[in-house]
Amino acid sequence: MSRKDRKDKKKEKKDEDFSVNPFKALKGFAVESPKKSVASPEKPREQAAQEPEEEDAADLFSRRMKQLGVETIDSDGRHREPEPSAAPRPKTDKPKGPQSDEDLFRQALGSMDVCFRDEFPEEEQSLPAPQPRRMKQVRRGTLKPEARLDLHGLTRRQAVEKVGFFLQDCVHQGIKTVLLITGRGYGSQEGPILRPAIEEYLDSEGRVRVAEWGRAPKQYGGEGALVVFLRGRTR
Repeated sequence: MSRKDRKDKKKEKKDEDFSVNPFKALKGFAVESPKKSVASPEKPREQAAQEPEEEDAADLFSRRMKQLGVETIDSDGRHREPEPSAAPRPKTDKPKGPQSDEDLFRQALGSMDVCFRDEFPEEEQSLPAPQPRRMKQVRRGTLKPEARLDLHGLTRRQAVEKVGFFLQDCVHQGIKTVLLITGRGYGSQEGPILRPAIEEYLDSEGRVRVAEWGRAPKQYGGEGALVVFLRGRTR
């Protein structure tokens, strides 16, 4: 063995003697590795509890979109037709108690075809007021009708034509006051028929010969006769 080899061997022996191993004397003593912290089991439970809520919210949102007619889009970009929503439950009418008279009246009124109109009653045709002095004279008897015409049994057309000829003849003869007997209309279901027709004639075509007229006093027939004051004859 050469000298160099012996030196190297001695050096290796020294290195082995001075090697540091502080845990060499602790043979048979096992050091436990630090335990890993175990997660509490409550967290998965919380997550499991949150998942139904998220699902419920998603289902609620999808139902709202279906009700509004909004088409959903899948991740691949294609439209997905909304699933048919559940049919609504039929409403059951609650049994009603005895209805009051007011409720029954409203129901009856609702079933009727009611039409409200703003209409005002037609004003009665204004009658020309004779001069009070001349009518007072007739009532007192100081002024009496000079001629009279009885229209009983005539139709409206016949009565109007006959009155026209009668007044024309009276004016030609210079008569100033005449009496037209129209009747009260007791025999007609519609009431007096001739009187309205004669009054209308006196206010229209008869104005040429009539100065004024009015309902006769009681002694001359009252509501069943008319006193007519004629105009003078034109030259």
